[in-house]
Amino acid sequence: MDQKEKAAKLQVARQCAPVLAGIKISNLLILSRVSPLTVMRMMDGTGLSFDYLYCGCSRKVWLVYWLEELEAVLQKPEVQIFLREFGYQEFSCSSVLMHLKKRYQAYLRNEEGYPHELGVLLDYPLADVKGFMENKGQNYLYSGYWKVYSNAEQAKKIFARYGEARRRAVQLAQEGKGFREITGSIIKWREAAAVI
Repeated sequence: MDQKEKAAKLQVARQCAPVLAGIKISNLLILSRVSPLTVMRMMDGTGLSFDYLYCGCSRKVWLVYWLEELEAVLQKPEVQIFLREFGYQEFSCSSVLMHLKKRYQAYLRNEEGYPHELGVLLDYPLADVKGFMENKGQNYLYSGYWKVYSNAEQAKKIFARYGEARRRAVQLAQEGKGFREITGSIIKWREAAAVI
């Protein structure tokens, strides 16, 4: 593995650790100058799905996700009502991602505002996504992996778990482990921690 691939691997570990650990359903992955083939090769065998939201010359933005869990979120009535406000009409994962991709790319071309509904797909509580939109990113109770508007104490616990998953994922990536092995190892850690 060359230096470029090692650097990309560390970025994936840093950005996607909670997803690799199975404690978050999805995450954005933003990489510069890394081919889609490299990402596919790195993620092979993890059970994770991924789709790009934007694929430009200098930067690629991917959504890395657990398909079944994301599908379950998209079937929640309150999520569908919220997504309808932004023109979503079908709620299969592929339909939602196709519409999101169009909205995200329109945002990058300065044709539309930021697609804040992405927060729901990123496993942020719906109340926090709505709170962010209503408050224009201000007046939050706490800020960590997202800005919190509803349950700050619960969010702090989640953020601590995400931080521990990140620490473990980066350590394993630095030791030369592949993502299939990292995912399995972190999920075992998560399950052991849940028993204690």
